[in-house]
Amino acid sequence: MSDHKKRRLSLAVLCCFLAFALGGCKSSVDALNKDISVTLPPTSVSYKAPTGDTDQELTQSILLFVPNTAGTRLIALPEQMTLPAARHPAEAVLRQLFAFTGNEEGRPLSPDTVLQLSPVSPVEISGETATVNLGASALSVSHAEFYIICQAIANTLTQWDDIRYVNVLVSSMQPGLDVGASIPGGCFVQNLNDSLDTLSSRLTSQVTAGSRKASLAATLYYPAYAGRGILAETRTVTFPDLDKPSLVLTLMEALSQPAQTLDHSPALPVLSEYLSEDPVVQEIAVTGGHKVVLHFSQNFNDALIAAGVPRSVMMAALTCTVTGFIPGINGMTVYIGEELVSAVVPNGIYEGAGEVITFTDGVMRRGDFSRFILSDCVLYFGNGQDHLQAVLRPIPYYSARSARYLLGCLLQGPQSADSISGVQSILPEGLNDADILGVGLNGNVLLLNLSQRFASAVSELDETQERLMIYGIVNTLCRLPAVHSVCFFVQGIQPESLAGHLYLPGEFMKNSAIIAE
Repeated sequence: MSDHKKRRLSLAVLCCFLAFALGGCKSSVDALNKDISVTLPPTSVSYKAPTGDTDQELTQSILLFVPNTAGTRLIALPEQMTLPAARHPAEAVLRQLFAFTGNEEGRPLSPDTVLQLSPVSPVEISGETATVNLGASALSVSHAEFYIICQAIANTLTQWDDIRYVNVLVSSMQPGLDVGASIPGGCFVQNLNDSLDTLSSRLTSQVTAGSRKASLAATLYYPAYAGRGILAETRTVTFPDLDKPSLVLTLMEALSQPAQTLDHSPALPVLSEYLSEDPVVQEIAVTGGHKVVLHFSQNFNDALIAAGVPRSVMMAALTCTVTGFIPGINGMTVYIGEELVSAVVPNGIYEGAGEVITFTDGVMRRGDFSRFILSDCVLYFGNGQDHLQAVLRPIPYYSARSARYLLGCLLQGPQSADSISGVQSILPEGLNDADILGVGLNGNVLLLNLSQRFASAVSELDETQERLMIYGIVNTLCRLPAVHSVCFFVQGIQPESLAGHLYLPGEFMKNSAIIAE
């Protein structure tokens, strides 16, 4: 045989071998988009299916902002921390920040004071705003030192994309910028450039301005649909006068305007039009402190009903807005007609629905409404046209990073509080939390172990339905910062498919092509 023929024969044998070898690999092609699927090789994985919720921690490098040793500016110190993946890292990182005792590069935030988070609602995150509630020890630092502490907290927390504003309270009260607790500071934003002297000068100028007109970042709390609770929106509000009753009126006027970033909040009536008396500030007789007293006319009840806003949610929105901004205000007392609002019964909130909330001595405090504070999550449902639709849903802020909670939202299907109506569930009815046998995390791979009952319930889905189900789950979970891909199990093993159309072994990454524009 000639050398030329031998080479041709060898090439033919090699081609046959490659064809045989490659034939053992499943080519996963997305039939809907005609693109290579985002299912990654290998077709079998080494991960162990989780039983229960396990291994949901990540070791991350984070930044702590502290004064440098020269005391001239805030610097960022990197730190390795093991953080819970199912909760926002803000609280754990702040505890680490307050525990910092100094090194060759930086000083502690307060050398003479042990800073701590309050045991009551230490960190709330809603609408790109983190409200940090410090313990009473923070009241012992000077106002200049407190201002720098607030900026350090803001710089530390705004390293996460979901936080743009930071509002700092002490014992659930806004302490203000001056000794008389008369000058509000508003929310802090990231500031990486100014020296500590510049920050101190800014504080002095705000205090010196006194009661003159000011434009400040204020956190307003708007009702969510269906009485679910309240959502925060921070925006710049111009206050013509810093007298406290005037501050109350300006905040009420701002709340009466449509939210600028929340497109799924019911429109409120013009609140000031229903006041029968001007707001006043009074001392709280028994426990001390100060409260705002509001008198609404009797027809305020009808206005709330017409707006679709439960009384309990309106009281929560007013109380959290006022106490979170106006210095020295511990709570509110509200009258509607001749009735003192001494209790509410929220029926739409996620936790404690139907339970009576009684206000001691008729004073509504911020802590009475901690269960009302929500944060938007993103869920993916079918749009009825073979694609997924991203939907915002307000949920308890502390559950916004829980994979199991988000899966529960998908199991519920579309809800009246969602930002978009007319979408379709991606999962059949009848499934519940018990069908999620385990949720785990291996690196950035979320491991999802489903029950045989789940597999049986979805086994009759057609090709489009199966694809929407798989990628609805994957795209929802991949919105979580800790999750880059999802690996499915049924009763501890990876089956070939759930409904016979989409190859299941391996990992699934987010599929943007299937999302409706």
